[in-house]
Amino acid sequence: MTAEFDEVLQNEARLEALRRTALIDTPPEEAFDRLTRMAAAVLRVPVALVTLVDRDRQFFKSDCGLGEPLANWRSNPLTYSFCKFTVGLQEPFVISDARQDPRVARWPTVIDLGVIAYAGVPLMNADGHALGTFCVVDTEPHAWTEEDVSVLRVMAKCTMAEIELRCLASNLQSLVDARTAALKASEERQRVLLDVNNATVTCRDRDSLFSAVAAALARVAPFDRASLTIYDPVKDVFKVLGVAEPVPLPSVIPFGMEWPRQGTRTGWVFEHGVPLVTTDHRDPPSFDEHPILVQKGLLSAVTAPLTVKGKILGTMNVASRRVAQYGAEEVSLIAGVAEQVALAIENLLAYEEIAALKARLEQENLYLQEEVRSEAAFGDVIGESPAFLSVLADVRKVAATDSTVLVTGETGTGKELIVRAIHAMSLRKDKLLVKVNCAALPAGVIESELFGHEKGAFTGALARKVGRFELAHRGTLFLDEVGDLPLELQGKLLRVLQEGEFERVGGTQTIQVDVRLIAATNRDLQRAVGEERFRADLFYRLNVFPLVLPPLRKRPEDIPRLARHFAMDFASKMGKPVGALTADVLEKLTAYSWPGNVRELQNVIERAVILSPRGRFVLGDAPSSSAGGGPKKAARSLEEVERQHIAAVLEETGWRVSGDRGAARILGLKRTTLEARLKKLGIHRRT
Repeated sequence: MTAEFDEVLQNEARLEALRRTALIDTPPEEAFDRLTRMAAAVLRVPVALVTLVDRDRQFFKSDCGLGEPLANWRSNPLTYSFCKFTVGLQEPFVISDARQDPRVARWPTVIDLGVIAYAGVPLMNADGHALGTFCVVDTEPHAWTEEDVSVLRVMAKCTMAEIELRCLASNLQSLVDARTAALKASEERQRVLLDVNNATVTCRDRDSLFSAVAAALARVAPFDRASLTIYDPVKDVFKVLGVAEPVPLPSVIPFGMEWPRQGTRTGWVFEHGVPLVTTDHRDPPSFDEHPILVQKGLLSAVTAPLTVKGKILGTMNVASRRVAQYGAEEVSLIAGVAEQVALAIENLLAYEEIAALKARLEQENLYLQEEVRSEAAFGDVIGESPAFLSVLADVRKVAATDSTVLVTGETGTGKELIVRAIHAMSLRKDKLLVKVNCAALPAGVIESELFGHEKGAFTGALARKVGRFELAHRGTLFLDEVGDLPLELQGKLLRVLQEGEFERVGGTQTIQVDVRLIAATNRDLQRAVGEERFRADLFYRLNVFPLVLPPLRKRPEDIPRLARHFAMDFASKMGKPVGALTADVLEKLTAYSWPGNVRELQNVIERAVILSPRGRFVLGDAPSSSAGGGPKKAARSLEEVERQHIAAVLEETGWRVSGDRGAARILGLKRTTLEARLKKLGIHRRT
């Protein structure tokens, strides 16, 4: 039987399955301890164990009630182990009184440790290998029943389920780790290509271009030297355009060096149009560069063509001190990088040529943009973003008609400017554009404002008054904030739109008018219709041609143009040149979400012009992207802002007005101008 036990215990497949569990010599786990505590309680025994039986020892994964020193050791040799019988037999093994069993009666575990009764069930895996046991021990003789063994079988199955669950989790984690590593490698390669693409777009000089490309390439294709060469068809030679090295090496092929096409690896790539991979420069075929590269310790290399539209401009070269450094993936990536670099190099000379011209014309261009914009058909309507240009295209289409237009959008998006642009390009441009702000007029007055009233129509009606509809005859009537129009007046407005006629308040004469109506609102009229706060028939009558103005946050590319326009406008009005807006200022303005849209931007620029020193635009307390998330500060008037700023500067100068260190010089104002502002704003020095 011992030989049979040994054959089972030493079975390599069993031992390999045990190793795959990765549970040997691991800390206790509550999942197993819970099972041993349950078994000890159910079977009324002092000790319950989960053991894993290795080649020559048993390891206690769980040891409920196990005494010292075994509990401290957590393992013991198989020499005097009851569990080896259970594993060897691969079936339940029980001993009711070890003192009466000649196989174990003289064992130290019986004599010294008092193990009298034992019952164990093997932990069998799906392949039929016993990895260990689930067993219980008693210090008194114990007549084990079939019911006891059945309990142990259930516990063994539960234990094995926990073991297999951990194996599955471990295998799954290994699979996830491997897949994650592959994805990270692929992601890194894609990121390199993206970084190279960004470099080709943003870098306009040779040094920065190749430095950015080399830095990106080094992350996935390590090299000890990289270079770019350009072919000169006039001389039929190659010239080094850039060199990069993680650690500076002795000059191999110096920057600017020229060498012939014939006999070189760059010449071979130029002629064949495919990458050349050399695993060891000491092996044939040998090119003219190889002896020099070997002398400097560069043993392997990849040379890829710089190809644009079938034309090879030169080569990109990477070399390493290691033999066979570059495999198929690295070569493919290097070739892909070379394709992108080739596009950049093709435009590099053109970029260098226009750089000086761009700098010289930049200020003139900004000025001309403002001049052209001021004379354009849209007047003060500024914007060239796709979203805004789409709106302007619709404006052009509807302006030539007499159709009713409903302009919607958030507060401050420029609805009134769009309305004025529609009128200016319409056939009614030579007539009046009459504006009515429905939100600014009390409910009792708005009917009289729109339709007029007769003398004596109500208290205070001392004379006949012509309404806005009559004023707008043959012109355009602009109803701003039409969503605030009282419900009782909406029916009368609908009649005017449908029939073109109305009566004055207190009058009986029907008046015919020819009016083109344009309405605007920042409210959701469809929602108002659903809530019965706005007539559905009026809404559909107004909504013939809807124009939805995008908020400023959805057209960020227009922010620089708007900011420059406002800065120039306010600087001109205040007689205070503040210079051009810097890139840093424009970046801050573009990053902000502008909940108040163009109107908020206009106010911010006006405040900045006021506070800026002469000749230099200072944004000051720039709005941040988090603005609006915290408690709102109380709104302040422009006059209050100016008063506080001037007072603060005076405090800093000790209330000195003139002189080199005076407040007038700091504020960029003349002394007399500042004194006039002090008097107007009521600023006095506290005594």
